[in-house]
Amino acid sequence: MDMQKAEITKEIRDYGIMSVVRADVQTSLNIAEAGLKGGVKLIELSFTVPTAQESIKQVKKNFPEIIIGAGTVLDAITARIAILSGTDFILSPEFDKDVALICNRYQVPYLPGCNTVTEAVEAMTYGAAFIKVFPGSAIDGPKWINTVKTPIPNMPILASGGGNFDNFNDFLDAGADCVAFGGLLANGSLQQIESNAHKLTEQLEAYRKNKA
Repeated sequence: MDMQKAEITKEIRDYGIMSVVRADVQTSLNIAEAGLKGGVKLIELSFTVPTAQESIKQVKKNFPEIIIGAGTVLDAITARIAILSGTDFILSPEFDKDVALICNRYQVPYLPGCNTVTEAVEAMTYGAAFIKVFPGSAIDGPKWINTVKTPIPNMPILASGGGNFDNFNDFLDAGADCVAFGGLLANGSLQQIESNAHKLTEQLEAYRKNKA
């Protein structure tokens, strides 16, 4: 861990685009490289895959400029394993107090999935760096984000699930600070992943210029 919580949190917001990878070590390395060539410097490596710990270590070693998140972390033990492996932040499909506390202890950003305002506010109370709106497509992500951000404008949001070229701007308009993409940045050929990464980074840059 070279960066502290505040700096990593800023990097996640600044980069704004994350790939979500569930694959073996070599495939994870290949996808990470393809995304990086296209300008994507954020990656989630999911613990649904038994080699996730090694994937984190290898991506960190080979591509130190990539900010790595350990995904699908459901308990504090897994969180500590991920932190020792060199992960920069922790993601989960749900909120867990013990994970939140260990992330705070080691100053690692925690991004838990929340589907209700009550969950989201509790997660913020426990120091969550971002609230992960998951699955974004299933709960009409942009609409949900916009609804919640109206009374709670300071809620930091990661939209994950269902993101594509057509709705990327919708998520951003609703108030998402970062959008995670599975299909576009993890599936298909490495050339296609790199091309999609280029398109998304250009789309984000154009969006931010128009809003400036």
